[in-house]
Formats: sequence, structure tokens, C-alpha cells
Amino acid sequence: MFNKLYRNGQLIDLHIHTQYSDGMYSVPELLRFAENRGLDVLSFTDHDILEANFEVRDMHSFGGFCGRIINGCEIACSYKGKKYEVLAYDFDLDTLAKYPVLSYEYQFMLEEKRMESLKDIALRLGFKFTTGLQFDPVFRTAHKTFFNDLANYPENEKLYQKYGVAKSDNLYRDHVIKPGAIFHSPEFIKDTPPIEEVCRRIHEAGGYAVFAHPFKVYEENNVKQLVKDLTQLNILDGFECIHKKFSFTECKWMEKYCNDQHLIITGGSDFHGDGFKIDGKRFAPEYLGYVQNADLEIKFPISK
Repeated sequence: MFNKLYRNGQLIDLHIHTQYSDGMYSVPELLRFAENRGLDVLSFTDHDILEANFEVRDMHSFGGFCGRIINGCEIACSYKGKKYEVLAYDFDLDTLAKYPVLSYEYQFMLEEKRMESLKDIALRLGFKFTTGLQFDPVFRTAHKTFFNDLANYPENEKLYQKYGVAKSDNLYRDHVIKPGAIFHSPEFIKDTPPIEEVCRRIHEAGGYAVFAHPFKVYEENNVKQLVKDLTQLNILDGFECIHKKFSFTECKWMEKYCNDQHLIITGGSDFHGDGFKIDGKRFAPEYLGYVQNADLEIKFPISK
């Protein structure tokens, strides 16, 4: 059952990815989808890159989209040796763009380093990969470049079985970023800025810092304690309480917690364009602004 995301009676989606990071669609295509679905407010939240916001700013019109677009970005951060993400909203674009980690040059450097780490691990484990394999920006990330190459060698299937890698696994989530996983390396955390730094930069740009999808972080054993610990840092403005992969119970717990702590409540479809499954069915990519198991209202002070 689909539920819409609302704020003050408006349909809103504050978590959308474009082709600038790992989304399937361009900014104009997404704006057309958003208008067709009747969205009133949206935010493009690409991973560690601000280009969608610059494209929107340079548009003479929003390609037929009649709603409101606010600046957004999903920024990787570290906390206690693990990788998380903070959603930045409603910031001054030129100010946040001065943060070096949000440049293509910095991100390209990171992916090159991560590629070398993955190759070192694969070599040690006995996996076969192409000699001289380099990070290919077409795949947008080192791990996608890497695993696409491994799939070209049938002999790697036996090693996948040996190390417990299933075809249905999310290779990045289950076997790269998770501490202790076979392809995990400190390199994936070392160059990721601490959450305190990320939030400071967002606030210096006049924006809001919101912790992304707390119930969908990698191998977190106690999400509720994590949320409480992060709140004690006094650096976050809120939490993403509504997400397409949250259960209704999780959404309600987050809503109550944020209300009790006077924190911002946000939500989004985390739209990448490949649809998502409900009751075993994959829905069309036009379902921006929709999640499942939520009837909560977003509480987010969007500036005029």
C-alpha cells in the first residue's frame, strides 16, 4: 500500500538522486516525473556532489515543474569508525560548494584509492580481475567498477561461494562497507570526514543537517541508541523519519522521538529510478513522493 509524503498539505519528497550520483534519470526528466506525480516540494540529494543544485539554479524555468525545489545533498561522514550519511538541506549553494569533499576532483581521488584497496584485497583472496583495472567514472563508484569486472571471470563464482557472497546480496553494503566483511578496508572510512565536520560545514552554509535513514544504516545493532547518541552531540537538526524501507513501527518511533526532542522530521522516497518492491511487485520510477507504511507528516522549516 503506497502512502504519500506530506508537509502542511503539500506533497513533498526530500530524498531524490539524479544521474550526477547514482540515479538513473537527469534533472529535467525527474522534474517532469515530479510534475506528473503532483509534487509540491522536492530536493535533489545526490551523494557528495552539488551539480544538480547548480543545474536547477541555472534553469530559466523548472522544465514544467511548478513546485518548489530546495537545495540538497547526501554527504558521507564517519562516526566511531563507521560510515554514515547526513542530508544537507536549504543551504547557500556557493558557500557549501567551497567544501572540498563535495568536488568531483576529491570524489574521483577517493574512488581511485578505493579501487586500489579493492584490488589489493582481491589479489590476497585469490579473485581474478583485469590487469591494470582502473576506476571507470561510467560506473560512478569504484566498487561498481570492481564488481562488474569480477563478474567477467566465471572462476570467481567458486570464491563467492567460499566467502559466503550470494547473488542476491548488496555487494557494497554486505561485503565492502560493513566492518569485518571480506572486501572491507580502512580506506573506505579513513578519508570520510567526521560527522561533526560535515554538520559544521552545513550550518556555516546556513543549512539544516539531518541524519539519513537511521533504520537503514549498515549493520547497526542498536539504531535507537545510535539516534540517542547522535542527538547528544548537539550537531544535528533532525532525522529522516520516513523512508521507503522503514516499517510503520520504525517511522512512528522516529516521529515520537523527534517530536520529544524538538527535532526536524524529514522523509523521502530515496528515489534512484529503478523502482522499489512492495508485496513482491516492482513499481514504475514515476513514484516520487511515495513510501510504504507511513502516514506521518514531514515537519521541516523550509525558508521562503
